[in-house]
Amino acid sequence: MTSKRFVKARRCTALLSYLVERVLVCDETAASPPEHEIGVAVFGRDPAAYLPADDPIVRVQAGRLRLRLTAYYADEGAADPLRITVPQGRYHARIVLADSQPAGPASLVAAPLLLFSPLICLCGDAQAAHFTAGLNDELGFRLYRELHSLSLASADRATPSAERPRALYLLEGAVRQDALLLRVSLILRQGTGGAVLWYAQFDRAHDSDLESDNAIGDQEQMAARCMAALQEHLPRCLLLRTP
Repeated sequence: MTSKRFVKARRCTALLSYLVERVLVCDETAASPPEHEIGVAVFGRDPAAYLPADDPIVRVQAGRLRLRLTAYYADEGAADPLRITVPQGRYHARIVLADSQPAGPASLVAAPLLLFSPLICLCGDAQAAHFTAGLNDELGFRLYRELHSLSLASADRATPSAERPRALYLLEGAVRQDALLLRVSLILRQGTGGAVLWYAQFDRAHDSDLESDNAIGDQEQMAARCMAALQEHLPRCLLLRTP
């Protein structure tokens, strides 16, 4: 495959080709191939020695394939007339017309992978609020530059969550300060269910004026620290953008 999502993903590509070819040779009503069969046919495991319970390569690669397919159809494959999915719990490709995909917010095809909800300032200090606004701008820019599927939520906290774009992952947080420290908290959640995947805090000594001539530099430095830590914990499907 020439897609940027798969060009360097040799194992995912091999698994996808095998599952699609199997459906085309048989039919979509055929039973899902056994995990052992896939391990031997796709990943070259020894038929006599391979035990799926001890070697999870098929399960791992199937999970990565599902993420890459979601990323592909959310971006460069959005206009494709066909959709290929591998439902959870099965090793069976499903090929359907794009128009037959479920409509509405439940569909993940057109949904952004990451929704960035602007950080909120938890103190009434005008300088801290100004710093938070600048930090939000820096983080938004860096996320857009690094990721391939991003949506920016409104800063209006009164907006009902049901009206916000649905996404696989949500990044949110807060900024607070006292006389000694300014602290930035970031939380990465799953878009469905809200489970916390990563939670971190970043401190900055409150030893200079937040509205000094170097305010933008301070915001850039904090954004760079946040992004460096965040990239260590982002799901792989969010790290597929080519430079």
